[in-house]
Amino acid sequence: MKHKPAYPSSNTQLPNRPGMALLVVVVLTMLIALGAYRFSFYMESQYRLTRLQEEQVQAKLASLSGIELAASIAELSTAERASMGGLYDNPALRQVAVEATTDVASGSEQTNTSWRFGLVSPVASDIGETKTGSSRALSTSEPSNFRFGFENESAKLHMPTLLEWERKLPGHARASLLALPGATEQLVDSWLQGLGVAKQRGGATGGSSLMDRLEATRENGDTESDADQLKSMWYGGDLNQNYRLDPLEARLSEQLFNQQQGGPRSSAKTLSATSVTTSTALPPAWQRFVTWHSGARNQTRNGQPRINLNEANLQSLHQKMISVWPTDWANFVIAMRQHGPATSAPVTNAATPETTETPSPDFSKPASYTFQSPLDLVGAVVQMAVTNPQPSAGGKTNVTPKRLRNPFSSDLSEVRNYLGRVLDASTTDPSPFTTGRVDVSEASAVVLSCVPGIDPALAQRIDQQRASNSGTSSTDPRDTIAWLLDGGTVDLAKLKTIEPYITSRNDVYSVQSVGYRDNLSPVYRCTATIDARQIPAQIRNHQIWHPWDRGFTMDQLNSSSQ
Repeated sequence: MKHKPAYPSSNTQLPNRPGMALLVVVVLTMLIALGAYRFSFYMESQYRLTRLQEEQVQAKLASLSGIELAASIAELSTAERASMGGLYDNPALRQVAVEATTDVASGSEQTNTSWRFGLVSPVASDIGETKTGSSRALSTSEPSNFRFGFENESAKLHMPTLLEWERKLPGHARASLLALPGATEQLVDSWLQGLGVAKQRGGATGGSSLMDRLEATRENGDTESDADQLKSMWYGGDLNQNYRLDPLEARLSEQLFNQQQGGPRSSAKTLSATSVTTSTALPPAWQRFVTWHSGARNQTRNGQPRINLNEANLQSLHQKMISVWPTDWANFVIAMRQHGPATSAPVTNAATPETTETPSPDFSKPASYTFQSPLDLVGAVVQMAVTNPQPSAGGKTNVTPKRLRNPFSSDLSEVRNYLGRVLDASTTDPSPFTTGRVDVSEASAVVLSCVPGIDPALAQRIDQQRASNSGTSSTDPRDTIAWLLDGGTVDLAKLKTIEPYITSRNDVYSVQSVGYRDNLSPVYRCTATIDARQIPAQIRNHQIWHPWDRGFTMDQLNSSSQ
């Protein structure tokens, strides 16, 4: 029996399937197209991501360029800053271009203004409102409150210096901080305890004394709650640092405000925007009144080192003084260093005049007197033994004590002509810079009233005189503290009392730099403190704020006025 093969032979014809190859090709082509599309989409998304990261870096570099520009400006002298328009509100600090391209054909540099930065700070109204005791309204509709310029850190209370004042005047630090808008005893005591200052027990005046911070213990209060309230008070509710209260900030601020006032402690998530009204008031930010960095270079307005009136080498001191002062000024300073101020009236007679011109210095006589302040020169009485060229009847040399004519008269009309020049050029501090003195040319009345020797009434008078733009000193009215004598705001005795605590100079500033291009490109915002007490300037407290939001619109940043 013949069996059939299990498989068809090679001669067997398979069924005809027309178009199968074409179908396979179409499927393969579709798969390849889908792969190519996926690859194209992935590459396009990666390109966009790369471009976004590149633009973020460019925005960052633009913002950091602003910080570097701020540092270079802070290194300038007071006169150079004034010549460029000042630092408070300067249009030149708006829309500063940071890119430049070179035309290869011509070799010329052409400015590309696509990436820019602006240097912004809060406007003075944030501080000025507190001068009359009012506080900022909690409103979500108020405009951006900023200017193109720097913020003066020396116009604030320097915390390390405030604690130094505490050692001399127990209770002064606590009283000063309680003067801040919205301050409470619990918040101030909590802050001071963290700094190593504890409330004095049994004190009738509520004073405080310094103690080691390791021994400081908390008596009451919720640490976490106090920390939240301190942070809110420090920023004034402006958590994203765009110098206005946004809706979310307003809701959070209202919650903390209600807690401080003992109101309902509802969750921030349950507070609606309609619950925020303009009748709810919040105090201004404490960072407008308190700082951790403050000071100024010990230089003249033109950037030259000041003359130390207490220099040991009297001949060198005399040479420095005659290079900037009249010779009679320099001679009198040397005479005062050698003989000191008179403690009693000089002996005179009818034949001998009471006063005489200061003779040329005898540098062989050492110094015996140390100035406490250049103000010691004003109205000082110096007497010295002057040899009469005519011998006495017995042939002995006639030596008569005489009072030297003081070119630094105490007459107010004459003081106005020379005191600014004296304070600008001379000092009694040999340090290259000063730290912690309050700049009375810009400090608010709240800060001024915290300076030892200045009560709230005097602080208001200083503020009013400053607002009237008065001053008649020989240099710029605000370059030295001499303008305080004008108009009778303070007398010479009061000026000598407060002089160790005040100044009219500053070389430490804070500023926010915003790097931007347009509404669609990323924005980089950062704040920093520029410490130019020594050159090169140091950049401190660098903080970034753009992760919160853009902060400012392009119209605000491009506007010529705010």
